[in-house]
Amino acid sequence: MSVATGIGAFGDGYRILRQRGIWRFILVPALISFFVVAMGLWFAITTIDALSERALAVLPEWLSFLDWLLTPLIYLFVFLVGGWLFGLLAAAFSGPFMGKLSRVVERRAGLPEAPPEPPLLASIAAAVKREARKMLYHLPRLLAAFLLTLIPVVNAVSPLIWFFFGAWVMAVQFADLPAENWARPFKDTCSRLREHRLSAIAFGGCTTALMSVPIVNILVIPVAVAGGTLLWHRLESDVQSSGGTPRKDY
Repeated sequence: MSVATGIGAFGDGYRILRQRGIWRFILVPALISFFVVAMGLWFAITTIDALSERALAVLPEWLSFLDWLLTPLIYLFVFLVGGWLFGLLAAAFSGPFMGKLSRVVERRAGLPEAPPEPPLLASIAAAVKREARKMLYHLPRLLAAFLLTLIPVVNAVSPLIWFFFGAWVMAVQFADLPAENWARPFKDTCSRLREHRLSAIAFGGCTTALMSVPIVNILVIPVAVAGGTLLWHRLESDVQSSGGTPRKDY
C-alpha cells in the first residue's frame, strides 16, 4: 500500500457519492454538520477580536511594528484550525448517521456488506460510545501537538506537526466507521492504519486540507466517509492477500 492508495480512496469516495440516489443518505449528516460548524464559526467570530487584542497587549513595544501582521495571522489561524476542529466535531456528532452512509457505499462499490444494523436506539448508543472512544484517543494527541508548538525551535515546524496530526486523526476518524459496522475493535483500526501509515496519512491529508476550509468542511465529510470506507476495505484486502489474519465475517 502506498500514498496513491490513500489519495485514490478519497477520490473514489467522491465519485461514488455522485451516483444517483445517495444524496438522501447525506442530507441528515450534512444538516448536523452545518449546524455544528455554523455554531463553531459564530463562536470564533465573536471571540476573535478579544483574542487579537490580548495578543497585541502582550506584544513587546519594540515589536509593535508587527501589529499590522499579527492580527491577520490570528484571523487566519483561528479560521483554519477552527474550521478543522469544528469539522472534526461535526463528524463526531453526525457519527450515528455516518455508519448508514458507509453501508450504502459498500453496496454501491460492490464490497462485502457489513452485518445487518441493530435496532435504531442500540445503533445510536453504540455509535455515540464509539465516538466518545475516538475522542479519548484524539485528545491526548491534540494536547501533545499543542505542547510541541510551544517549544522553541520545534515550533518552527508546527504547521507540519499540525498537518500530520490532523491527517492521522482524520484517517482514524473515517476509516473506523466501516470497522464499527463490522464490529471490529477500535484498536484494530489504529493497528491497521499504523501498518499502512503512508496510505493513512495520504487519505487523511486530503481530508485535512479540505476540512480546514469553512463551509467546504461540511461538504467534505460525506466524501471522507465514503473514502474511509473504501480505504478500510482495501487495507483489509491487502492483509488477506499477504497471508494475514483472515476476516471472519466474509
